[in-house]
Amino acid sequence: MSSDPAAPTADALSRITGVRLRRLQALFVRHWALFFRSRGVELSSVQGGLLLLIRENPGQSQTAFARVLDVEAPSLAQSLAPLVQAGLVLRYRAENDARAMALHLSKAGEAVAATISSGQPEHEQRLLEALTPQERSTLLALLDKAIAGAEASVASAEKGQG
Repeated sequence: MSSDPAAPTADALSRITGVRLRRLQALFVRHWALFFRSRGVELSSVQGGLLLLIRENPGQSQTAFARVLDVEAPSLAQSLAPLVQAGLVLRYRAENDARAMALHLSKAGEAVAATISSGQPEHEQRLLEALTPQERSTLLALLDKAIAGAEASVASAEKGQG
C-alpha cells in the first residue's frame, strides 16, 4: 500500500456551472478583502455593497434593501449591524412608516463608500485581466441573461411548476 496517495481531482465537478461560478465568486470575495484592506477598508464585500446601495438610495428601509438583494431581512440585518456599530450607517425613523428605519450613510460611511466606488473598477480589472474588453462585456451580458433565466426558473419552482 502506497503511503503517498494520488492527489485528489475535481473532474466530477468541472462541468457543473454552479461550482465554477461559486469558485469565481470566492476569488472575487478573497481579492476584494485583500484589495480594499490595503486601502484601509476592513469590510466584507457584502458590507461594502450595502454601503454603495445606501449611498445610491439614502432613506430606504432595511426591508427595501433586502428585497433589492433578494435576501431575508434577518440576513441583511447581520451584515448591516457591524456597519451601524462602526458608525458608517445611521438609522432614523422613516417619515412615511414609523415602524421602519430609514438608512443613511454617516460622513465616515460616505468616505468608505467613495473609496470602494473609486477602487472597484481596478479591483475588477485585476481579476478579469485575462479577458479583453469585449469579452468582459460579453461576460456581463451572459451573466445578466443567465440570472434572468435562473430567476424565472426559481419562481416557477417556487410555484410548484418544476
